[in-house]
Amino acid sequence: MLKEKFNLTQIGEKIGKHRTTISKEILNHRFKKDYVQYNTYYANCINIDTCENAGTKWCKSTCKDYKEKECLLLNHPPYVCNGCTKKSHCRLSKYYYRAKDANNEYLSFRTESRQGIRISKEEIYEINNVITPLIRDQNQSINHVFINHPDLLYFSKTTFYAYANNNIFSFRNIDLPRKVIYKPRKDNQKRRTRTESMIRIGRTYHDFQDYISLHPSASIVEMDTVEGVKGGKVFLTLLFRQYNFMLIFLLDHQTMAEVEKVFIQIRKNIGNDEFKRLFEVILTDNGKEFFNPISLETDYETGEVLSHVFYCDPSTSYQKGSIEKNHEFIRYVLPKKSSFNHLTQEDCNLLASHINSTSRVILNNKTPFEAIQTLMSVDVITKFNISYIHPDDVNLSPSLFKKGNK
Repeated sequence: MLKEKFNLTQIGEKIGKHRTTISKEILNHRFKKDYVQYNTYYANCINIDTCENAGTKWCKSTCKDYKEKECLLLNHPPYVCNGCTKKSHCRLSKYYYRAKDANNEYLSFRTESRQGIRISKEEIYEINNVITPLIRDQNQSINHVFINHPDLLYFSKTTFYAYANNNIFSFRNIDLPRKVIYKPRKDNQKRRTRTESMIRIGRTYHDFQDYISLHPSASIVEMDTVEGVKGGKVFLTLLFRQYNFMLIFLLDHQTMAEVEKVFIQIRKNIGNDEFKRLFEVILTDNGKEFFNPISLETDYETGEVLSHVFYCDPSTSYQKGSIEKNHEFIRYVLPKKSSFNHLTQEDCNLLASHINSTSRVILNNKTPFEAIQTLMSVDVITKFNISYIHPDDVNLSPSLFKKGNK
């Protein structure tokens, strides 16, 4: 439109901007193109008619009185020569506006403005003193640290990771909680026995979905086991899906009998009515330790059905992804191939307390300990031997079980 000699008001109306905005854009991003003379001594100087050195070669660069002559039209809108009809034979320097060049300037400015860090040395020192021990020594997650220190970490998580990558703080990326590493699936050619197949009838993941569609407010508990060393003690984990609240029980062996003992103890501690409400639906995998569902569902004395056990499809751990994700926190403290043989149930309760006191994005930055209180009272939580840990005392590192930290 500049080339076609539209005025700034017309241009502004066309693109929905005020004429002053158009004016500022042109003045800020126009560029100068000097007039080049070939085979002549002509100097484009305002003193050309009175200067005694007029016509001298290179007077532009040697004369102290040289002052370039400018087109007076450039002092008025549109401030550029794009639409001027005289530009082809004009001997004065010219100004042009090109959208492509202006856009490149904007991109360059945006890139340069985002380089470097916008944090003072004092702030770096303060963050180091508070945050480094929590991340490096106590293995707290980035999200947990951000939620509980909003005044100190006022910038975004993306900026935080950028600072960490640039080694602004004392801790390094290697100190951040590990990423989940999924091992390749084993090529298991074993076939399920007829008895195991019969147990799954009416308890498949499809049956689970049908039940939940009819009972949308049902309390769903995901169940799994976590192994230490082969043949040693294992963890039985129970996770209330909606609240990410996890219970951890220590089993001497990975067997059906050990799992049954835990459920008998739970029913004894909280009563059948509360068990029936809290454990209405249990979703687990196809591990052999879970293949006695009737003993988990019913009261062994009265035979009353208190719960409903369902099984995920084979090789589909994502169907109970919440508990699989929560196992990460266990591995922060007890990496794979760690032995559980030296642990006690009190240690498991302590570990569960620290995990349930870690803030979660999925819970709107609340902790599972806080979230579960809409489902069960503090008295019931206490019966599970779970207690609240102050945010800065949460420890998800191997040092949790060292002497003096229990």
